[in-house]
Amino acid sequence: MTVREIAFSCVRCGATYDASKDYFGCPACAVEGFAVNLEVEYAQPLSLAPRDDFRGVWRYEGALPLSAENAVSLGEGATALVACETLGAALGVPNLLAKNESQNPTWSFKDRLGTLALSWARAHGRRGVAVSSSGNAGATAAAYAARAGLPCIVFTTHSFPGPMLRFMRSFGAMVVATPTATDRWVLNRAVSEEWGFMPISNLMSPPTGSHPVAIEGCKTIAYELVEDLGGVVPDVVVIPVAYGDSISGIFRGFRDLAEAGVIDRLPRLVAVEAYPSLTEALRENAPTPPAVDGSGSLASSVATPQGTYQALRALRESGGTAVAVSNEETERARTALREREGLLVEFSSAMPLAAVEKLVAAGSVSADESVVMLITSSGLKDPEEMNDHGEVPDVEPTMASLAVTLEQEYRFVA
Repeated sequence: MTVREIAFSCVRCGATYDASKDYFGCPACAVEGFAVNLEVEYAQPLSLAPRDDFRGVWRYEGALPLSAENAVSLGEGATALVACETLGAALGVPNLLAKNESQNPTWSFKDRLGTLALSWARAHGRRGVAVSSSGNAGATAAAYAARAGLPCIVFTTHSFPGPMLRFMRSFGAMVVATPTATDRWVLNRAVSEEWGFMPISNLMSPPTGSHPVAIEGCKTIAYELVEDLGGVVPDVVVIPVAYGDSISGIFRGFRDLAEAGVIDRLPRLVAVEAYPSLTEALRENAPTPPAVDGSGSLASSVATPQGTYQALRALRESGGTAVAVSNEETERARTALREREGLLVEFSSAMPLAAVEKLVAAGSVSADESVVMLITSSGLKDPEEMNDHGEVPDVEPTMASLAVTLEQEYRFVA
């Protein structure tokens, strides 16, 4: 595997750092009181010409820090872009689309980060990888570490969904629960510093985001969208956001395409939140997202009370915005996606539809615009919450019994 010459640079102050070392946000910004992530800076120009002999993420190796040969891969990327015609018509947005990242190997967009992170870890002889996760990132790290033949430690808590904890353990990862969510970050950093494990996810408070090399995998979502649309840029891309890895990577991908002259503009990026940290930062023109009150969100994948500088930058530089949605709005959207479009998504992945409805009502999205919702993960990951239909009714093996049951339970008349 070929490793390209890169450095890490701060997304706020521009300071550069040696990419062979681990950093927990930008050291220079930390002195000033800012929690800011780093991003990959390439020594040579990117090549955005896709490789025809690869599918998915590694099709775009010319824009990634590593070559495709011998990558730690499970076939991630190349996910479907689905037209949501029924819901689009109902909302007054005929060109409503869903990028279905639940089709990735462990059923979430995190696999795009995982393939880059584990490829980097193995190429640099790292002892293992460590991740703090409520579910998706942990499952990805566990699966790709198994593929790479590296140990993986997942720090989680018992407050997160049981199916996700079992899913992470199924790949052979060492999954341990800490007393609190922030305790995960303490151990994650200690394992990185003392044992030499590569830290993949956020491990700071205030949060900064995931490993810069891992985030490069999210750029490929932008590349795929433009290819899927025949070279046309969507007007709006709506993304559920916690620490902003996906929105930051997608922003970088569209920026790459714009700087190369492949596209002539950036789409407006919309961050959908469980709690209004980015929303308040934009409203108050704050330099960094504040910590806000928040608890009880069903969307455990994105239920963080504080956003990141990297996400805020993506919104500001793309001319986008942030929208906070409630549990009730998310539940209605999840049911609508499932029953009207055939898309079974986890709670956080339903949030973009709820946000689109609010944006249309506010006049922020018009009927002639193309809108892409990012479906980040599968609804099979939180089936315990899918209880809105109750028990399956019994029926006798006669048509009369069937007709009565269908009318009573489902309001269907033959």
